[in-house]
Amino acid sequence: MLAVVLFVHYDGNTIEDIRTIKVEMEPQNSNGFTVLSANVGNLSLGCRKYLNNLCYKEVEQRIADNIQTLKPGIVTLQEVLAPWQCQTVNETNKKRVCYEKQEVAQVRRLLGPDYTVVCDTRNQFECVGVRMDLGIIDDCKTGELCFSARTAPALPDCDPGFTVSAVTVRFFDGLIFDLVNLHPQSTNDKCRAQMLAQIFASGEDFSPLLREEKVLLMGDFNMDPWRDEDKSVQTWQEIFRAGWGGYPLRYHNAGIETGNPDFTAFILWRKRTYDFIVSNFAVGTCVVLGESSDTPRLDGGHGMDHRALYGMLKTED
Repeated sequence: MLAVVLFVHYDGNTIEDIRTIKVEMEPQNSNGFTVLSANVGNLSLGCRKYLNNLCYKEVEQRIADNIQTLKPGIVTLQEVLAPWQCQTVNETNKKRVCYEKQEVAQVRRLLGPDYTVVCDTRNQFECVGVRMDLGIIDDCKTGELCFSARTAPALPDCDPGFTVSAVTVRFFDGLIFDLVNLHPQSTNDKCRAQMLAQIFASGEDFSPLLREEKVLLMGDFNMDPWRDEDKSVQTWQEIFRAGWGGYPLRYHNAGIETGNPDFTAFILWRKRTYDFIVSNFAVGTCVVLGESSDTPRLDGGHGMDHRALYGMLKTED
C-alpha cells in the first residue's frame, strides 16, 4: 500500500508548510520493514555541556512527533541524552531538556511506547528500537528500555564517549539478524578504524559483536567512504569487500548507484555522507530526509547537524 506521512516543516518560530513523503510499502513483517537512522545531537554551544547530545526541548518534541508519525519498524539513534546526564547539569535555561525533571528517559520520549529499546552499556548515548508488533530484541523484555546492547570495549587512547554496539533482532515472521548501531570516534581515524574492526573481529579481551549470519548496520560512521581517504576508510573498504556470513554487503542510501550519495552531515563548510545503512540480506533505498527530493527534515527545519535516513527494506526472496 502507499503510505503518506505528514510533516510540519518548521523554520524559526513559524510553520512554513506541510509536506509529504511517500514510501512504497508492503505490510511490514511480511518481507518488508521501514528503517530510520538519526544522529539527533547538535554541535551548538548550548549543547556543549550535554556533550552535544540532544538538549533542546523544542527540537526533541519535533523529532519525537515525526518519529511517532513515521512509525519505523527499526530505529537507530545516536547522541541521545542519557538518563544520568541531567544529574551533572545545573540547568537554568527553560528551553533545555535538563531544566525539567527527567521522569521518562529521552529515548522513550522520542520513540513513544510502541518499541522495545536497547542502549549501549557504556554511556547510553546510542540506542536502537524495534516496534513491538514486528519482533523482539534478545536480552530485553518486550516493551522495556534496556541498557544491554553488546558494546565493544573502550580502546586505549581513544575517546570512550563513542561506541559501536549490536543486538540480535527476531521478527515474528522468522527473520533473525544482528542490528549494529555505529557511532565510532569522529576525531581520530585510527581509533575509528579499530572500532569498525571490533564489529567483525575478535581480540585478546573481546569477541566479535556479530553473532548472526544476517547483519544490518546503521548509524553515523563519522567517515565518508566516497569522498574521504584515511585509515578508517581503508579499513571499512576492506570490511565491505569481504562481506559477512558468506554474503556481500550492500548500501541502502539514495544516490549510491551514481557514486554520489546524498549528503547527511553539514558541519561548517564540510558536506559529507557520514550516515549510511548497510546490510547483507536486504534490498531497498533510503532517502535522506531534508536532502532527497521532496522530503522534509526529521527535526522540522533545524536542531540536528545530521540528516536522518528513512526507507523501506525488503528481504530478498
